[in-house]
Amino acid sequence: MENIAVLQEFLKTSRNIIITTHQKPDGDAMGSSLALYNYLQNIGHQVRVISPTEFPAYFSYLPSCDEVWNYLENPSLSQIAIESAELIFCLDFNDLGRIEPLDSHIKNNKNAKIVLLDHHLHPKIEATWSLHDVKACSTCELVYRFLSLFDANYIPTKEVATCIYTGILTDTASFSNGATNKKALEITAHLLDCGLNIIDVQEQLNQNGREEKLRFLGNALFRNTIIREDIGIGIIVVDKKDAYRFNLQTGDTEGLVNYPLSIKNVKVSILVKQEPKIIKLSFRSKGEYSVEKICREHFEGGGHRNASGGRSFLSVEQTIDKIISIFEKEHLV
Repeated sequence: MENIAVLQEFLKTSRNIIITTHQKPDGDAMGSSLALYNYLQNIGHQVRVISPTEFPAYFSYLPSCDEVWNYLENPSLSQIAIESAELIFCLDFNDLGRIEPLDSHIKNNKNAKIVLLDHHLHPKIEATWSLHDVKACSTCELVYRFLSLFDANYIPTKEVATCIYTGILTDTASFSNGATNKKALEITAHLLDCGLNIIDVQEQLNQNGREEKLRFLGNALFRNTIIREDIGIGIIVVDKKDAYRFNLQTGDTEGLVNYPLSIKNVKVSILVKQEPKIIKLSFRSKGEYSVEKICREHFEGGGHRNASGGRSFLSVEQTIDKIISIFEKEHLV
């Protein structure tokens, strides 16, 4: 990060600070935002985390989670806070379009300085300060590195450690996907020395669910999964009917897309989720195969090499046909 000394000087005075992240935030988005919130709050700044949308209730164990504003529930207060912000942290997204409807309010604040901490490809945000690294396992890794750069003597509190570990754990799929790197393990080891309770976080994330979600998972895998080992893909479909039947809540489909990758000859897995106006797509892949390229070229999306997202304005059936047609030409197997 260039000119960090200027940022250090700027933050010697108490500032009005906004932290924001992408729509429907996941563990890395929530973890990085709240890690930074807890740090900045503790050193005397007026800080507010604003999410563009609601976030999964199972992240309620994260320290200061109850301080996060959902813009859709607090639009007027959120707008006022953004208008008065002197510094805005943009975490875990590379384009202001990812934070609609917050984006226009941030653009309208011509006086605020922007800090970008992100690990997605092709950043499009004009930031005053930026720490961008596509090789980082998570944005939480970048927050950890940012705090180390900003304050060389800083030792994470238990609260900050819990937030950072949550983001690392979820973005690496419990240290099992291609995002896992040496730094992720080194940071986790250090966080243990700072009071991190790994077992508690695991229980909160993985053993704190609802019966409806478990039954939804079984139904999705048994009835709504298409496996095409001949072309190396697996597809799971979540339609509006099942969303209603199982009372799906924000975050209930998190991790579902990874299940087909447990099959030997499946190299790419896709979650096809029907929403009111569009079909949302989540792609995951094994090894060196880039689903980011597929999402960018065919589905108006992008992300990481092994984890990307996109969207389709076709019907569910037409979207599935399009996906199969694309991979019949890819020769994954």
